[in-house]
Amino acid sequence: MTMDTSASINVAPRRLIALTLGAAIVATAITFLFFLPAEYGYDPTGFGQLTGLNKIAAAEPVTVAAVAPAAAGGGSAARAAVSAYRSDMIDIPLPPDGELEYKVQMKPGDSLVYSWDVEGFENPDWFYYDFHGETWPRPEGEKAKIAEYEQKTGVKSSGSLIAPFEGVHGWYLQNQGGKPVTVHLKMSGFYTLVPPGEYGNLDGIQAGTK
Repeated sequence: MTMDTSASINVAPRRLIALTLGAAIVATAITFLFFLPAEYGYDPTGFGQLTGLNKIAAAEPVTVAAVAPAAAGGGSAARAAVSAYRSDMIDIPLPPDGELEYKVQMKPGDSLVYSWDVEGFENPDWFYYDFHGETWPRPEGEKAKIAEYEQKTGVKSSGSLIAPFEGVHGWYLQNQGGKPVTVHLKMSGFYTLVPPGEYGNLDGIQAGTK
């Protein structure tokens, strides 16, 4: 048995021509309705003015300038640090009902990233912390400047700080439970450790540097 394939042979070219013409019409429409008004401001059909596309061509290009390092405490997204970059891991033991303060020295614009958690606690409401900063040392008779960052109960916290002024910045920690705990503190950034026994580290906590 033989089949007449002339119909299928004749249909394919006609369909191809129709698809080609359709694609050309769509491309032409896109060029005159969208591309020319948006890219060159040429709007022969008036569609660009109607839709606002011609305003794109008239817009001025925006140049992003290089950001120069700013002085510490400046308003730029980039800032130069006075202190050297460092990372420290500090274990802070606290006896039952014990309390202490641990802070670091920072200059205006210095920054640090921190994370800490408490080992040995079952009830987070039994551990209180006050994250703050204060001016120290300060001239004789000058009133201290204090900045409060966070006051709450809990057994872990993480975040970052940009020092608003020169002084010591850190944590007051209070173990309100009935057994000893240890606070594991990690810090990285631009700051100086307070020597053991000095204000901000009166309990003589030693840090392990990495």
